[in-house]
Amino acid sequence: MKIPKTRKGIETVEKILEASIEIIEEKGFMNTSISDITKRANVAYGVFYYYFNNKYELFDELVRKANREMRYYLKIKTENIQSRIEKEKVGIREFLKWIRENKDYYKLFIEAHVHRPNMLIWHYTKLAERYSIGLSEAMRRGEIINVDPEVLSYVLIGISEILGKRYVVWNNDEIPNHVITEANKIIENLLKPK
Repeated sequence: MKIPKTRKGIETVEKILEASIEIIEEKGFMNTSISDITKRANVAYGVFYYYFNNKYELFDELVRKANREMRYYLKIKTENIQSRIEKEKVGIREFLKWIRENKDYYKLFIEAHVHRPNMLIWHYTKLAERYSIGLSEAMRRGEIINVDPEVLSYVLIGISEILGKRYVVWNNDEIPNHVITEANKIIENLLKPK
């Protein structure tokens, strides 16, 4: 992606990205055309190619954007919590809220599984790298079980992911309170030092 240098350029790229997210959620990645995107974004067809070489490059940027926004959201929601176990409990609850509020972004990860597996690997690797740092620090302080922090990060990501799919993506209702309660028990038992 060519990085925009002006405010107008930044706004144009943002319009393209937002239009793309909407259309991919509606039609799927393979059924979304550049023409669909530029019409929805209300920009000239050629403007797309000024910033992106093709729709795969655009999709990669969408995955990066979703990853950044999700990590930032979770950081803000958990940054003032001192206990790592409490941070994990709040993190799962807030992740489920984020998915509910950003289903369109979350569906990008599902599309990436089929159409851009390298970007999906990048997404999870980025999450695990950052996650492992915080888990390692909590292990050094004796707050949580002492295991390989990378393995633990993927275990915790996996729990959040499948709960998100089951209770948010596959089911359009509110997240039942008992799901959060049960997830909290599991996290506490999984993480508490032996």
